Amino acid sequence: QFPTIPTIDEWQNVWKVWDLLTLQIITRDKLLVRPIDLRHPFIFYLGHIPAFADIHMAAAETAPLSEPAIFAQWFERGIDPNMEDTSICHSHSEVPDTWPSVEEITVYRDNVRRRIAAWIDSYSALKGNVPADAARHVWMAFEHEAMHIETLLYMVLQMDPEDIRSPINCTFAPSRFALPDRCWVSYAGYPAVVLGLPSDNEVALGTATLPPGHVFGWDNESPSTNIAVKPFRIQTQPITNGEYFTFLKAAQSGNTKIKRSIYDLVPRSWIALERDQHPTSAANTAVLATNYGVRTVVGTPSIFSTEAALWPVIVSQVQATAYASWKGKRLPTESEWTHAARTYHLAYALSITASESNYSSAVPLDMYLDELLSAQNTTASVHTCQPYDLFVPSDANVGFAHWHPVPVPALQPNAITDADSLPDATFIGSTWEWTSTQFYPFDGFQPSVMYPGYSADFFDPPETCDSDSTHYVIKGGAYATHPRIALRQTFRNWYQRGYPYMLASFRLCEDTV
Repeated sequence: QFPTIPTIDEWQNVWKVWDLLTLQIITRDKLLVRPIDLRHPFIFYLGHIPAFADIHMAAAETAPLSEPAIFAQWFERGIDPNMEDTSICHSHSEVPDTWPSVEEITVYRDNVRRRIAAWIDSYSALKGNVPADAARHVWMAFEHEAMHIETLLYMVLQMDPEDIRSPINCTFAPSRFALPDRCWVSYAGYPAVVLGLPSDNEVALGTATLPPGHVFGWDNESPSTNIAVKPFRIQTQPITNGEYFTFLKAAQSGNTKIKRSIYDLVPRSWIALERDQHPTSAANTAVLATNYGVRTVVGTPSIFSTEAALWPVIVSQVQATAYASWKGKRLPTESEWTHAARTYHLAYALSITASESNYSSAVPLDMYLDELLSAQNTTASVHTCQPYDLFVPSDANVGFAHWHPVPVPALQPNAITDADSLPDATFIGSTWEWTSTQFYPFDGFQPSVMYPGYSADFFDPPETCDSDSTHYVIKGGAYATHPRIALRQTFRNWYQRGYPYMLASFRLCEDTV
């Protein structure tokens, strides 16, 4: 369980990563670079983070903005235009004709950080007896910065690797093993899987004193809702780079089940390391490279000769859906993924402490969990309906435990698959995961008064479900995701389904009788 308001240590850790990205990994001469056309240049984000924070700190303190106040106008909100028609975009800041200098922005940033630190000191002195709305503003500033670390990172990854100046040393293990058969886990389903936060009502809390132990969430996490889930089974691990390349080979060979072109299907998370000097196709873009590397800030390890073969593949939802269709499967819904992750984490934690496992792959995992809990006179919902998933393994690859994905556990060398033991599964860490659920509000949704457009600007009509620009829910958390976000199981992230840059993978799912 995390404290309601991030501690000063949490803030300083976030600032450390942010400064590493913006002032070292991105060199000063590259701050005006725009590696993704759908985003502002890097220098905008250098000002955006302190400006957004200062706007919310001023609201928390009912005090003026920090100077220069014009920065709040220039840097308040970035852009995320429609992929298919970039003239369609939510409201955003009008940026200046000439960007302020790095020195000016850095001085402004430091002033805002001192303001945050002073508020945290006051909060501690008051032992948390502060208005809930003030506390929410400060929490919002923190999670906003944590989320934008990921945004900035995936932008950096689209740069020429030669331009990335990482001070982090890293080596990658060689790939010495083949991909084994896939492992699946079945679930009986549940009549009422709870999604969202039941007690975080921004308007109802208002200026009342912050309740002890309260958990804040973004507006799309409330109010909570119940979703019926039918029987299904799901893979224990996301699809790897090696498996995805096999799919691309099938596409190149003309498999009629694959409708998208090779150009559309090659992940933007990959970079060609070697190409055939004599392609058989006149259009070189339609020919696969002979070797690909995965883009990271610590190198571009080959998907053939290094451990990156077993990393989750980072793709768009369009690419993920194409792979699933080729396999005759589908992506899980938001509620299926959530039920699978919660159930597995709790069942695994209980099974390793039980005197004997008694697990059988013939029994749906949620039914097995009910058996484990019956001996304790409790039910799964007591644990799985909590805001934070307290049973995520402590070694989950989040919060920059590594500066890259890691091999999926069930596919590591010497992995043993035993039908009578709970298989290794990973739901949190390395990458987010795409779902087949369109991003849409829960019944009773109310836009945040403090940030009205945070979610509402990205809800698309149901009839647009097949458009590449329609937003879909992703769940879990990536290697760059802050633990507060990755472990809050109510958190809902989203992107346009054709957007290929964010750190998201996928796993397959199918109905069962």
